[in-house]
Parts: sequence; C-alpha cells; structure tokens
Amino acid sequence: MNRKYANDIASWHYDGIYSFYDGAADAHDLTILMDTENRRDTLKAALNEDDELVGRATFYTEDDEFWLSLYLRPDLTGQGLGHEFASECVNYAISHYELTRHTIKLAVALFNQRAINVYQRAGFVEINRTISNTPVGQMDFIEMEKRVPTDCCGSSRCSQ
Repeated sequence: MNRKYANDIASWHYDGIYSFYDGAADAHDLTILMDTENRRDTLKAALNEDDELVGRATFYTEDDEFWLSLYLRPDLTGQGLGHEFASECVNYAISHYELTRHTIKLAVALFNQRAINVYQRAGFVEINRTISNTPVGQMDFIEMEKRVPTDCCGSSRCSQ
C-alpha cells in the first residue's frame, strides 16, 4: 500500500446502502488508511495482473486472533469477482502471517448479504453476531471464521 493507492481508496464510493463502506465514510478508518505505519504493517493494496488497484485488504491480530478485512473496488462489486478476491487474500494470509489459532476471522455488516455469500463460498462460517457503534449509528454485524489446516505448508497454494 502506497500513498497513491491509499488516496485512490479514500475516494471510493459505493452505491446505495453500500455507501457505508465508502473510503471517507469513517474518519477513524480514513486515519488508519492514511497512516504510513499502518500502510506498511497491516494494509495491502490488491492489484490485478495489469497492476491495477482492484481492492484493499487489512491483515491484523487482535487478542491473539487473526483478522481479515476486505474491500473490492466499487465498480468491480456484483460481478462475481468476490470469491476469487477473498480466496487470494486468505491464501496471502496463510503464506505471510503466523495464524496461531489456525483460524482467520472477519466481520461483515448483516445487511451485506452479497459479501456474506462470498465469504461462505470461501469457507467462512458464522460464529457470532454483534452490534457495533459506527459513524451511522449502531449496526448489526456477523463475525465469521475460517479454519486453516494445522499442517498448512505456508505457501499461497496450500491445500485447504
């Protein structure tokens, strides 16, 4: 993630209810996106084979649990690209991070059935429901988890 990609992501706008995910919708998230340390340590720009920015992934550990947060570029959503994007990000996490609990977790807004379906196809299962304070008020979220084999070879082509 470099400054140009961060600026591009900050200008992303999603249609309708998905505007909740706009790059500048959450001042706290925007601060994290623009912080040089975060860009180096946790944020990754996802590029296609033509080196075009297609998404953003955040990889982090909280309370000894590994978390993933994904954003596909707005004009690419709803086109069937989510499963490949999510799977590639999971493979990246497996090959580049130590997953001490052999799981990857993520949270998704309950209204975002499109993303929930993608994550289920990528092997995530619902483990919890929570309510979180957001810039638009309290919102229901689903926490999902994917088990990673304990004998994982550590490469991005690990058999899952």
